Amino acid sequence: MKNDPNIDQQTLQTFLSRLSSNPKYLKAEGVADHFCVGVLLINKKEKKIFMGHHIKSDHWMGAGGHMELGECPLDTVIRECKEELDLVVNDANLFDLTHFEDVNRKNCTQHYDFFYRVDIDTLPSLSADTKEFYEAGWLSYEDALKKKLLPKYRASLLKLLAAQS
Repeated sequence: MKNDPNIDQQTLQTFLSRLSSNPKYLKAEGVADHFCVGVLLINKKEKKIFMGHHIKSDHWMGAGGHMELGECPLDTVIRECKEELDLVVNDANLFDLTHFEDVNRKNCTQHYDFFYRVDIDTLPSLSADTKEFYEAGWLSYEDALKKKLLPKYRASLLKLLAAQS
């Protein structure tokens, strides 16, 4: 990750400092500052991304969630895609790291997010979990950027789109 041009080195240092200060990093371990994954599910040919209007955050985003005991970030990507989209994912590429404070919840104060890009060659009809999303679907890149996005999600999406140009 140190030589990856997509990974901001200051954010990487924030992750490493957090891990060195407290080896517990899961919400299930009772820590309010924990590690999560976000998934940018894209079809480059059609220039579309799969996103949904997330119920808890009231923002548009892809699949993702908190890491669970025994999982590495890629395991979480695979599990969350299956749970939230009924999509089997075998591979994904780490694309970005983000860190943000969530002041709206006491048991979830900071997220250390691993953003993974999942490239898909088709535009399958995905059934997004209605417990997670009000609505979801394939959006053009332009339409995705018009949605209400968390600032760090928007930044990761813009970075992804710039890398594809």
